[in-house]
Amino acid sequence: MENTIENQPKKTWFKKIIIITLCLLLLLFCYTRFWIHKWITIKEYPIIEETLPSNWNGLKIVHFSDIHFGKTTNETEVEKVVKEINLTNSDIVIFSGDLLDNGINLSDKNIDFLKNTLSKITAKQKKYAIFGDNDYSNKETYQTIMESAGFRILENENELIFQDGSSPILIAGISSLQKEELNITNTFKTDVSNVAYKILISHEPIIRNKLNNEVNLILCGHTLGGLIRIPKIGPIIKKDYSENFLNDTYEQNQIKMYISSGIGTENINFRFNNMPSINLYRFYNYS
Repeated sequence: MENTIENQPKKTWFKKIIIITLCLLLLLFCYTRFWIHKWITIKEYPIIEETLPSNWNGLKIVHFSDIHFGKTTNETEVEKVVKEINLTNSDIVIFSGDLLDNGINLSDKNIDFLKNTLSKITAKQKKYAIFGDNDYSNKETYQTIMESAGFRILENENELIFQDGSSPILIAGISSLQKEELNITNTFKTDVSNVAYKILISHEPIIRNKLNNEVNLILCGHTLGGLIRIPKIGPIIKKDYSENFLNDTYEQNQIKMYISSGIGTENINFRFNNMPSINLYRFYNYS
């Protein structure tokens, strides 16, 4: 009888531990699957280049990527992205691909929503976009949406931007490496003798391995920051064509590369320790 009474507190505590553990696991599931996707952050980076003409000091470029609309990114999240981008009051807006998702079929209503909502993104100068690997699954739809929203799609081509009579900045966009349509020669087929600074938009970061010194800066996405990032271990989900480029920034041979961890998800609909984010770059020619 005494043993039975002594065991009761132990059983009660054991049940409590199980219940608490299950509750924590449920909260973790809800956080990684539903809640984290609603919190969009802005990561801000100063980019200092001594060769940049003084007229370009303070240039602001906002960069977003990998919406994968219809997965964990719905209309509410897209509207938040637009709002956050417009709050930056940037000169140039860049989207580095994967608005669409291979597993999602958009309705006419979805397409109209994306056209109308993305058209509300404002830029003092230009808005640029490239194709992500998922966007090729419905290339015409993607092109219609982005062009209706006022984005210039750069596919193996470039454009020069001038400001106050200074040397121009070159913005180039290249095709997804997964579609084997990229053409580096065409992408930089222009007279660059008077170009102050060269920026390449690429969906996949492994484009870095195919370049020599054609550019000063690469802006890309695709990796989604590894989706699940474990403290002291790092990202654990490595997508094809990401290789080891899973962090936010890299610099090699005077070429800087910044990778957006994106807004949505792909394949698995979870994020952990990896908030959906937008990148904001401020350019200076002094330290």
